[in-house]
Amino acid sequence: MAAIKEYKCPCCGGAVEFDSKIQKIKCPYCDTEFDTEAFTAHEEEVQNAKPDEMDWETTAGGAWEQGEESTLRSYVCNSCGGEIVCDENTAATSCPYCGNPVVMMGQVSGALKPDYVIPFKIDKKAAKEALQRHYKGKKLLPKIFKKENHIDEIKGVYVPFWLFDADADADIRYKATRVRTWSDSDYDYTETSYYSIGRSGDIGFDRVPVDGSSKMPDDLMESIEPFKFEDAVDFKTAYLAGYLADKYDVTAEQSIDRANERIKRSTEDAFASTVKGYHSVTTENSSIRLHNGKAKYALYPVWLLNTTWKGKKYLFAMNGQTGKFVGDLPVDNGLYFKWLGGLTAGFGVIALIAYSCSGCSKGVRRMNKKLLSVFFAVLLCVVVSVPAFADTTEDYTPHLIDNADLLTGEEESNLLAKLDEISDRLSVDVAVVTEDSIGDKTPREYADDFYDYNSYKYNPDGVLLLISMEERDWYITTTGSAITAITDARRGNMEDAFLSDLSGGYYYDAFSTYADMCDNYISGVQSGYYEEGEAYEESTVGNFPWGPAILVSLAIGLVAALVVTGFMRGQLKTVRRKAAASDYVRPGSMNVAYANDVFLYSHVNRTAKPKDNGSSGGSATHTSSSDTTHGGGGGKF
Repeated sequence: MAAIKEYKCPCCGGAVEFDSKIQKIKCPYCDTEFDTEAFTAHEEEVQNAKPDEMDWETTAGGAWEQGEESTLRSYVCNSCGGEIVCDENTAATSCPYCGNPVVMMGQVSGALKPDYVIPFKIDKKAAKEALQRHYKGKKLLPKIFKKENHIDEIKGVYVPFWLFDADADADIRYKATRVRTWSDSDYDYTETSYYSIGRSGDIGFDRVPVDGSSKMPDDLMESIEPFKFEDAVDFKTAYLAGYLADKYDVTAEQSIDRANERIKRSTEDAFASTVKGYHSVTTENSSIRLHNGKAKYALYPVWLLNTTWKGKKYLFAMNGQTGKFVGDLPVDNGLYFKWLGGLTAGFGVIALIAYSCSGCSKGVRRMNKKLLSVFFAVLLCVVVSVPAFADTTEDYTPHLIDNADLLTGEEESNLLAKLDEISDRLSVDVAVVTEDSIGDKTPREYADDFYDYNSYKYNPDGVLLLISMEERDWYITTTGSAITAITDARRGNMEDAFLSDLSGGYYYDAFSTYADMCDNYISGVQSGYYEEGEAYEESTVGNFPWGPAILVSLAIGLVAALVVTGFMRGQLKTVRRKAAASDYVRPGSMNVAYANDVFLYSHVNRTAKPKDNGSSGGSATHTSSSDTTHGGGGGKF
């Protein structure tokens, strides 16, 4: 008996059928229509999708040569069970992971000899200095963490890593969208077109690291990546002199799942970067097959600090080759509530003043907003000057924060230099922030709050470009003089200029274009070359009776204070897992053998146009959670 085949709608998942009247495939549930040939091609790709194949050769490490083990000693921690290796002259007194005493077991036995080692390039003094820099600017950090007696607990440890080499064959299908807008006299129209994108090819990876110690948190080690393998040498026991070495207790076979996860993610991201000209791209199905998969065993240099705060252990790590320092810090709850209370009162007063000004004329309201900005700045200075709150040292937020790791080290350095030069020359902050995720906030809310609640040098005059990779959102927020310099029309020109590079994954080019156009428009307005645009206010707050106004103001103050203290708490968290292995893609290895873009269907949304306010050439504005006026806009890439 023949099997029954049922075709599913790519839009809603319902069973589709052929409509003889329109000569197309039609879904009876969502009424979406599909061209028959395009639908058939899409179904064939779905049916022919291959499963992942990830097999490895894991003959990493080698046997110790005669007499080599006799120079090494093994220690075991009675508390956490960690086993540590060092040379015969090293006196191991405490565990680098938990800080408890360790006892000697005897000579090393039953372990493989490492294939490679990256020698320490940064000494203990530099590690101490990095720790002090790590503390700097953390206003909620307990004061005891800054005392000198914690610094001497830093230990240099060679951490075991399994290094995975592989060539990956990929068949990946993406869902993508294109958005087109137009208007008539009554409505604005948005057409979203949906596509099925196919990509096939191959890519190579060299030495993707997975740490081989169960006592070492994986996210901590991934946070100090990348290690530069070009400094690696063949292992010799002499490199252990004066340092400790962790003995692996996670085998290469047990580490394969994490290597597969990172390689799969990076392969998908790499091929997704070839899908250009779309507003959004998401992975629908992927098949990754590995071949020539091999693993090697290496020791990488890490400086470790273990300390305890109120019964909880804290472990910090510094890359002993590059100097990258990470480690989550504790929160001083006393300081937290002092900040929360003070900021709630301060923001509440500002909100109350804003309410009292709500009945003023437009021109007066603008003047009051300027006065409020000055008042807000003075208030923050007073708050910061109170010893109970924080240090008086002012640390400006960098004009480039690449939390999503979209740029190489060289690109990051070059872009930061450009942004700093433009900002200092114009006395207007020109900033870029990238994030893997922005949580529950909208891009507008996140961009506004990030600028308002961080210490930018020329605040309130600034423009910030936010990139969120989770939903592929971009947003430009403007404040102060930047609102009238970068009007809505000029921001549209900027979007046209950098969006294609942004969608294509050419992030440095997109950010550089954004910086150049900010320079052009802001300097043009300052010099008189461009006209200054008008700021259009969206709305004003109505009058309140004093009793309810005070309650509402305190509520607003509390929300704003929670946002500020939330950012301050976030500064204490620097440990993050790396979902991908993009740092370890073999240069020039990517090859796209097949590319196919198929149109599926489109939807049109219609919204009524607001009444014309009689103005043009300006910037629509809104009020952020800090009661600061912002312009801006954004979209998908």
